[in-house]
Amino acid sequence: MKNTLLVLSIVAIFVCSCGSKQREDASKIVNEWIGKEIKFPENVSCFVSGKDTIQELCSEQFRKEYKILLYVDSAGCSGCRLRLSEWKQLMEEADSLFQGKVGFLLYFQPKDVKDMKYLFIRDGFNYPVFMDTKGEINSLNRFPKEMQYQCFLLGSDNRVLMIGNPMTNSRIWELYKEQIKKKTNN
Repeated sequence: MKNTLLVLSIVAIFVCSCGSKQREDASKIVNEWIGKEIKFPENVSCFVSGKDTIQELCSEQFRKEYKILLYVDSAGCSGCRLRLSEWKQLMEEADSLFQGKVGFLLYFQPKDVKDMKYLFIRDGFNYPVFMDTKGEINSLNRFPKEMQYQCFLLGSDNRVLMIGNPMTNSRIWELYKEQIKKKTNN
């Protein structure tokens, strides 16, 4: 099973990579992360539409059978790079296909929380997001530096099933969906 996940993740990353050095780097990153347990910090602020929210709404995302974790550091926080409208569509599709079995854990480490909140309001992004101003989740896990490797499909045990950002490569989202379908049909 782990070998299948590894192969699927490597194939997805290869689609994004051009040269052999990039493929080697991608293969190394995938090998390192598949099966790894993600640790989550406590007491990171959670918001919906830029406003403080009830903790239950945020905690609910952690109890889902599958989770998609996105980590965005301050270097990747510009509005155009976040692609919030595309994430919104992806979340709606996931909810429609998997009837609430997929949670989204969006961790942002912004330079300016106020600006980030404005982006969520402006884009009508009404999903829970975590503002990790101290970068605690990255400190706990030491994510790869490249943005395309800072998104993960996790199982219920918070172990990495696949790695890759569906916003940088639509094939990765297709592989995520295939993986979830396969596991829910077993």
